[in-house]
Amino acid sequence: MNILTSLSLNRINDQLRALKSWSQYSVFSFNSKKDIETLKYVFKDVTFIETDKIGSEFGKDYIQVSAFIDWIRGNGDALIINSDIEIYGKLKFKDNALTIFSRNDYDNNLSNATLFKSGFDAFFVTKEFAHKIPETKLVMGQCHWDYFLPIIAIRKGIELFSPRLSPLYHKRHNIQYNREKWLQSGKIFSDELNLSGNTTNDSNHCYAQIKNNISYG
Repeated sequence: MNILTSLSLNRINDQLRALKSWSQYSVFSFNSKKDIETLKYVFKDVTFIETDKIGSEFGKDYIQVSAFIDWIRGNGDALIINSDIEIYGKLKFKDNALTIFSRNDYDNNLSNATLFKSGFDAFFVTKEFAHKIPETKLVMGQCHWDYFLPIIAIRKGIELFSPRLSPLYHKRHNIQYNREKWLQSGKIFSDELNLSGNTTNDSNHCYAQIKNNISYG
């Protein structure tokens, strides 16, 4: 299976731990040319893909979700996942669906992990669905991209599926965004999906819509 992510210059150890848990998969990291020049010396077992689909307006070179979708259109099904998410156990997918994965947050011990309920950290995207996804300026590493894909799936009549027990784990850390960036990504989200423009209302409404449409198995 192919894994698509965007490695970061921050929190290197957390990402190395995640990559170790992905060792059975082929990993591709999408980054700007500038960032690849540094990252390639740290992350040796990764194929880096240079892209110009960058959301630099968020303060650094975050990669637009459309970069991953373009790759899937040309190369086939893949798992899109945040770069610090660890995988322990089998990944379960459903044919002809967008498979959504939530993460389990932990401090020092996996046995005490708790499910993170308000967002999603990985999606198994099929080539067929990728051809139905419009361009987006939303970026991995900031907010709302994880709501965008499920809402598009709902609108296109694609089933949402999520495994009842998630094999994804994440070590807690300080959040990477503030309210200003949350509102900034929220405006992109609302504009692209023709929503009300009130970020709080749009986020809450879309989250409820996503949860109501997920089938678990």
